[in-house]
Amino acid sequence: MKCAAIRNLILRKIDHELSESENRILDAHLEQCSDCVREYSILSIPRRIAQTIAPLEPSPYFYQKLKTRIERETQNSAISQLFFGLAHRVIPSMAAVTLALLSIFAYLHLHSPQDDLHAAYERVFIGEDLPLHMMVTEQRNITDASILSAIANREAWQNRNIELK
Repeated sequence: MKCAAIRNLILRKIDHELSESENRILDAHLEQCSDCVREYSILSIPRRIAQTIAPLEPSPYFYQKLKTRIERETQNSAISQLFFGLAHRVIPSMAAVTLALLSIFAYLHLHSPQDDLHAAYERVFIGEDLPLHMMVTEQRNITDASILSAIANREAWQNRNIELK
């Protein structure tokens, strides 16, 4: 047998997986090949060290700390599961309520008689019900803000009969 084929047998011998016949073949090869003997001794060092060292005993506080940490993580997990469980129930209902409110708002907005901005402008500044001097004395630059202000104050002008100069 070649040394490359023996390497698999060496690894299986370290793990105690060889049959009797494979064990005899490996032992016969190890008697003839010093390189394989060296490799077998190097690969078996960790097992020999593990057999000579006594197993480590954890401190008595280790189990107490471990138990506390597991309980804390379990509690955190339970809280997150509760939160996500509620979220899965609440979010669809909140979406349905939001959709209903948006639908009502859109319906009321589209079906209510609201003035067009230009029509409101003409009614406020060029309308027949306003005195002529109100249109003439207000000779500044017309901006969106001035239009909206005039529309908002239109009723106050008409009800109070205030003359602007």
